[in-house]
Amino acid sequence: MSTSTPADIPVQIIVPNDANPNAVPLLAAERRITPSWTIAQLKAKLEPVTGIPAGAQSLRTRGLDGAWISLADEASIAGDTRYALRRGSEIEVLDARPPSARQTINFSDLSSVEKYQMPESQYEKLENSVLAWKRRQNLGRFDPNVQSLEAQAHNRREHDEMEVAVRGIKVGLRCRVGKADGRRGVVRFTGEIPGLGGAKEAGCVWVGVELDEPVGRNDGSVSVEIEDGSHQTSRVFQCRDKFGVFARPDKIEIGSFPPLDDLDEDMEEL
Repeated sequence: MSTSTPADIPVQIIVPNDANPNAVPLLAAERRITPSWTIAQLKAKLEPVTGIPAGAQSLRTRGLDGAWISLADEASIAGDTRYALRRGSEIEVLDARPPSARQTINFSDLSSVEKYQMPESQYEKLENSVLAWKRRQNLGRFDPNVQSLEAQAHNRREHDEMEVAVRGIKVGLRCRVGKADGRRGVVRFTGEIPGLGGAKEAGCVWVGVELDEPVGRNDGSVSVEIEDGSHQTSRVFQCRDKFGVFARPDKIEIGSFPPLDDLDEDMEEL
């Protein structure tokens, strides 16, 4: 008889936004669960991950046929064959508490998490920091040519702002990106995004577009370079993942570009 211990199962833990089912989940994270855990133990393990007390959790997963299976029997084990948990299975954690008693933190939005930030005056005194290294290497704002870099950024900004005006780019207008019919959408943002593209693109004006199809690169967020040389995510506008894209003004064409679905319907009528 084999005495080997069943391997842990990597699953997706999902906390849906039940106030808006079509919105991005409040939490989507991969975790490994041990098949020998009871459902009660699993809930206890999920409490620090989801922020939902174990007693207020209602768990469910989808079976092989796509139907929901409730994990309500707290004495049963997670590896019970009736749950059919396998690699990549999704476990939804529903919050049974009334909305007024819940936390309002969106765990997928890092901007809502309180962070410690060292005062700038204290950071500047450190000798083993990135800032100190840049000072010694005459980089960044310590570069003797920084004035000319600022002048370059100013020239880029003026050029791009004129391009935006000439092309009639405004928030809310329909557009096409890169002359590609498959990348149609709506302008959601125009302006400079400090840190995007680093020093070589300082001053550039960007156009944020929410596309009709998931052929973009983001959800309206971008990774920007901050003062110490590291990167952080910055939210510019809100859309679904892969529906957002940022492009320079010369790549944007404003016009009456209907969604592709509308074009298909028109073709069918013809």
